[in-house]
Amino acid sequence: MKKFKLVVVAFLMVLLGMPHVYAECDATESNKLSSLANNVQGSQEVIEKEVDPGQDWNTPDGLTDEEYENYVYKMKFFRIHINNITEDLYVVVTNKNTKKSTTYNYSDTSNGNISFDEVVSSQIVNYTIDVYASSKTNCGSKKLRTFYITTPKYNSLSEYSVCEGIEEFYLCHEYLSVETNIENFESLTTQYREGKIKADGSIKEDEEKDKGFLGFLREHKGTVIMISVSIIAIGGLVIVIIVKKQRSRII
Repeated sequence: MKKFKLVVVAFLMVLLGMPHVYAECDATESNKLSSLANNVQGSQEVIEKEVDPGQDWNTPDGLTDEEYENYVYKMKFFRIHINNITEDLYVVVTNKNTKKSTTYNYSDTSNGNISFDEVVSSQIVNYTIDVYASSKTNCGSKKLRTFYITTPKYNSLSEYSVCEGIEEFYLCHEYLSVETNIENFESLTTQYREGKIKADGSIKEDEEKDKGFLGFLREHKGTVIMISVSIIAIGGLVIVIIVKKQRSRII
């Protein structure tokens, strides 16, 4: 009996001393997780919400004492949504401008959906969303997918008088996803008013054709002149030769 107990104890010690065996992340599970990761989607919307007034905040002029007391300070934010996160996944959201990263597990979501707010600013902000397999799977921490979200910047130039009457022009939109400067802005709004470019900034077909031909002539002005002079000179020489031949025949 004692020998049997010793054998059992020895066997248990061997089992306890053996390294744990984990299931591998095989192709079947990896493909399933990739399919789930592809369902994770992002979107954004502009919202306005109340904020606590800071010392530098100014209220509009002309308010009564009562209106001043009850004035509500509001700011615009981009609300970013990331949907369809499951228990088998987690996401890491990185603000490329600030380099700040935030991890969201399924426990942080509401039925698989999360949202966060970032104040609208004068900068275009790029976000990278990396989707990983969670520790509940055999593929824990494996990166499955990466996608991107870009929030536009507030376009203060849209408030300029040059945008009055051409609010449909892309550079006069309230939000912009392209960088611009005041010189470029004024030049392009002028071209749009003159009908040279479309509302999206692209060149109209007639203008494009004209610009292409005239642009070629302007760019190769010296070469065109030399070729033209050569053609005229050769043509004149040919005419002189022909005339001489005709005269020699007559004589």
